Amino acid sequence: MSDNETRPLLAANKVEVHHINKPLTLSSKEEQHLHSYTRKCDRRLLLFICTGYALDSLNKMALSNAKIAGLTADLNLHGYDINLALGVYYLGSFIFQLPSNLVLKSVKPAYWLCGSMFAWSLVTLLTAFVANARQLALCRFLFGAVQAGYLTGSLYYISYWYPREMVRQRMGFFFASAGIGGICIGPLCALLTSVEVFGLHAWQNIFLFVGSLSFVWSLVGLRMLEDYPDTATFITDVERKLIVHLMARQNTLASTRSISVRQTGMAMRDVKIWLWTVIDFCANGATQVNGMFGPTLIASQGYSTQTAQLLTALTNFMAFSGMASIAYIAKYAKGSSNAIALSNVVTIVGFLLALLAPSNSAVPQLAALILFSFASPQPAAHGPAWEMANQQGSTKPAMAAAITSAFGGLGPLATAFVYRDKDSPAFVLGHSVCLSMTVTCLLATALLRWMLDAENNRRDKEPCDISHLTTEQVLDLADNHPDFRYKI
Repeated sequence: MSDNETRPLLAANKVEVHHINKPLTLSSKEEQHLHSYTRKCDRRLLLFICTGYALDSLNKMALSNAKIAGLTADLNLHGYDINLALGVYYLGSFIFQLPSNLVLKSVKPAYWLCGSMFAWSLVTLLTAFVANARQLALCRFLFGAVQAGYLTGSLYYISYWYPREMVRQRMGFFFASAGIGGICIGPLCALLTSVEVFGLHAWQNIFLFVGSLSFVWSLVGLRMLEDYPDTATFITDVERKLIVHLMARQNTLASTRSISVRQTGMAMRDVKIWLWTVIDFCANGATQVNGMFGPTLIASQGYSTQTAQLLTALTNFMAFSGMASIAYIAKYAKGSSNAIALSNVVTIVGFLLALLAPSNSAVPQLAALILFSFASPQPAAHGPAWEMANQQGSTKPAMAAAITSAFGGLGPLATAFVYRDKDSPAFVLGHSVCLSMTVTCLLATALLRWMLDAENNRRDKEPCDISHLTTEQVLDLADNHPDFRYKI
C-alpha cells in the first residue's frame, strides 16, 4: 500500500478536522503498536540527534579548553580577543536561526540536520589552523552560523515524530546529551594536551579530534535519519497509520502542509513565545558559564591546566545529571513552570555562594560552580520542552522554536564579555550579571504560568463554536483552538 493510501489526512475530512484536540482513548493493541513505534524511533532517530548534540557540545567547548592548553599564548591573544571569539559564535547562530528553520520546511530534515553537522565539523577542523585572533573569531562566527539549524531543527524534529505527551521526556534526553559531551571534553582534552601528535600544538589536537568525530557521525546520519513518520521505512504500516492519526489529531503532522504565513504571523505576535524567549535568554546566559569559563574558573583557584580540565568532568557531570532528570523533576514538581522555578532558586544560591565566599578559597568556589552547573542548565531544557509541548500547527512550532532559540541564544553573548581575565579569581561582574539573569528568569516564568493558567480557565468557562470554520481555518488556529489546553 502506498504512503498516500496509508495516510489518514485530516485535511481531507471536514468532519474529522473538528476532532482536533478531542480526547482519544487507545485500545491495548494500539498501545502496543505505539510502544513499538516509539522504541524504534528512540533507537534510531533520538539516538542520532542526541549523539549529534553531544558532539556539538564537544565542538563548542573545544575553545574554552584550547584556551588553557596554549591557544592564548600561541596566537598572542590579549584583552577581549578570547571573549570576542566566544561571543561571535552566538552572533552567527542568532543571525541564521530564523532562516534555517524556514529552510527546514523546504529541505528534507535528514539532509538538513546531517548537513549542518557536516558543515560545523569542517569549520572546527579549520579552526585548528588559525594563526591570529581575527581568523579565530571568523571561524567561531562561521561555526555558529552553520550550526544554527541543528538545535531548533532537532527540537522541531522531535515534536513531529512523537505525540505531545512524549515530547518533554525526549527533549530531556536530548538536552542531557550535551552534558555527556561536557563530561567527556575535560578528560579528553587533558589526554590530548599530554601527547604530541604530528608535531602539532595541544590546542590544535583538540580542534582536530572533536571535529573529526562529528564529521564521521554526520555521514552515519544519512543512513539513520528519515524525514517524516508517514514516509518512514523502519516502521510497519499499522504503526504508520496509528502515529499519523495521532499526530494529525494533535495538529502536529508536519509533512502534509507547506509554510503557513498566518501561523508565522501568529508566532511573531504571540506574547507567550516572547516570554519563553526571555526565559531561554536568561537561562542560557547562566548555563554557559560552565561551558565557556568552567576551566578558567577552576584554574583561577590555583589548579594546573590538566587538573582543571579533569575537574570540568565533575562540573559537567553535574550539568548532565540536572539535564537528564528534567522529565522526572517536572513530573514531581507538577509542571515545567514549577521545575524551572525550583532550579532558578538553586542556581541563585550557587551564584550567591560564589559572590560571598572568599575568592581565593578553592573549596567553596568549586562547590558554587558545581551547584550552579547542576541547576542552571535545567531551565534551558525545561523552557523549550515546555514551549514545544504547548505548540500546534504545521508552521508555528518551527517558528516558536526558531524565535526562542535565536533570541534566547543571545544570552551567552552577554556572558562571554562579563567574565574577564582581569577580574580573576573573584569574577564579581560575571557572577552578578548571571545572578540577575536568573532572578529575571524566575519572574518571567511566574508571569507566563499565570497567563497560561488564566487562558485555560477562560476556555473552560467560555466554550467556542468553530463548526462554521473551513478546514484550513481550523488547522491554522494552532494552539488558539478552543479545545487546546496549555500544560503548566
